[in-house]
Amino acid sequence: MMKKIAAVALLSAVIAAPAFAADEGFYAGVTLGSGKPNVTPVTGTALNKTSSFVYGGLAGYQYNRNLAAEVQYGGVGKVTDVAGNTTKGDALSLTAVGLLPLTDSFELLGKLGVASTKTTSSAGATALGASRTGLTYGIGAQYNVTKNLGLRLVFDRYAVATTNAGVKTNANANVVNVGAVYQF
Repeated sequence: MMKKIAAVALLSAVIAAPAFAADEGFYAGVTLGSGKPNVTPVTGTALNKTSSFVYGGLAGYQYNRNLAAEVQYGGVGKVTDVAGNTTKGDALSLTAVGLLPLTDSFELLGKLGVASTKTTSSAGATALGASRTGLTYGIGAQYNVTKNLGLRLVFDRYAVATTNAGVKTNANANVVNVGAVYQF
């Protein structure tokens, strides 16, 4: 009797192994979207435009159906004042990604981690930069088109900073992007 139970358990593990393996592994992707940093250009004048097209890339490892770790690099947006002065930012983040599968193809995701951002402001010939490392988080959804290809819609929030006349000012940036991820 014990041999039959062991054989059934072994056979079940062999049959189920490919299903569990599909939830683990490395993945990479690209993102496109719109970023809106809540910063003021160097001159402090009225803003003309407060969001911009951003793009980026990401890579991660999915440990199981509910947990992944991800590194992402991308823009956080650009602001332009009425005089044409700009402030532009980029971010490099490391996050834990929690996944909540609702169906085999659709899942919600939440991100929490740390990001290092760098902004560059220009006013004529003057260029100033500021860096900030802080908490980043995001929420979104992913639709898995196939076992290996998923499409995402994600909102991310980053801590950013600017420098004007030697004074560093902390702010935040919101990024909404769509992306495609491929699991190897």
